[in-house]
Amino acid sequence: MEDKRTHLIDNAIGLFIKHGIVSVTMDEVAGASGMSKKTLYQHFANKGILVEAVVDLLIKQGDDILRANSNTALDPVRELFLQQDLFNHLITLRYIFNDLVLQRYPRAHRALHHFKNDTMKKAIEINLECGIKKALYRPEIDIQTTASIYTSVTDFFLFNSLRGPGDIFAALHLFINSITTTEGRRIFAGL
Repeated sequence: MEDKRTHLIDNAIGLFIKHGIVSVTMDEVAGASGMSKKTLYQHFANKGILVEAVVDLLIKQGDDILRANSNTALDPVRELFLQQDLFNHLITLRYIFNDLVLQRYPRAHRALHHFKNDTMKKAIEINLECGIKKALYRPEIDIQTTASIYTSVTDFFLFNSLRGPGDIFAALHLFINSITTTEGRRIFAGL
């Protein structure tokens, strides 16, 4: 049963990326999934619930990326550098979601907002605190303000900018260079 649900969500994501949420119908999701509309509606009573399931899955994947980066990085600089994986994931969201579309789906909008402004921000605050303790980041950094700037700039480049996705990686590199000490920059230069 869960395999069918996952298959439906995966196909919905592909259709949403290709055509946008608004233009994709439940009939198209069922057809692309090779399932009947009845099966689709057994799992998702309406399109809003399907959109919420898509957002929930993509946020879970983002959480998994954040956790993996934190668990595998040797130091805070490398962890921040690994956020490129998260940005690649969020770039997928850029092509699916924006504030205008999500206003139609308020629960999905709140969940995505929470991920960007709470989960991501908290992860950056922890990273900054650790980097300062290890003398890899400048000690005078105000952690909350810097984390807020990071999430705001990330949000702008990923969800509001008309510029190419490569700009977010350039912004990440500038951010890392602006907060690191000489030792932090040495590590960053080796990545």
